[in-house]
Amino acid sequence: FWRDGYAATGLDRLVRRTGASRYGLYTTFGGKRDLYLASLERYSQAVMDPMLEPLENARASGREIRAFFERVLGLIRRPGGQRGCFVCNAAFERGGVDAAAARRVRQHFDRVRRLLTRALANARRDGSLARDVAVAACADHLLGVAAGSFLLARSGMASGFIRRFVETALKDMT
Repeated sequence: FWRDGYAATGLDRLVRRTGASRYGLYTTFGGKRDLYLASLERYSQAVMDPMLEPLENARASGREIRAFFERVLGLIRRPGGQRGCFVCNAAFERGGVDAAAARRVRQHFDRVRRLLTRALANARRDGSLARDVAVAACADHLLGVAAGSFLLARSGMASGFIRRFVETALKDMT
């Protein structure tokens, strides 16, 4: 699903990739859609939780925001990084047609935005972010930068281009 998307991933491919039988997939997940939703949840736990780890600290600030974006860029640079982010891909492909997928995507984006908002507020307090920066608007912007970075990677943009995109967004943080 992550590489090819929901529509392009047939049950035969899932059987080949997982090594499970059709019967096993249907018995365990009920069907392709339920397997897709379970895959989104697993991706969130296996990939996104470690990526967000720097921001989970209640005292996270500018340094942790930069660490988060370094992890975003690191994922993009890894082999297979051109797949982008499975959650972002789900937003584009399934967000408008699958309420459960859209809900999962919104939960993820809300979590990232909440963590960024807290870290930005801390950064403003500790002086690593200018006092005149609107925290909520900046968090919205940085969420878009993170998602946009993965979209750019999926579209084949060079990692240097994406790094400059991210660095420009972080320029107000010391």
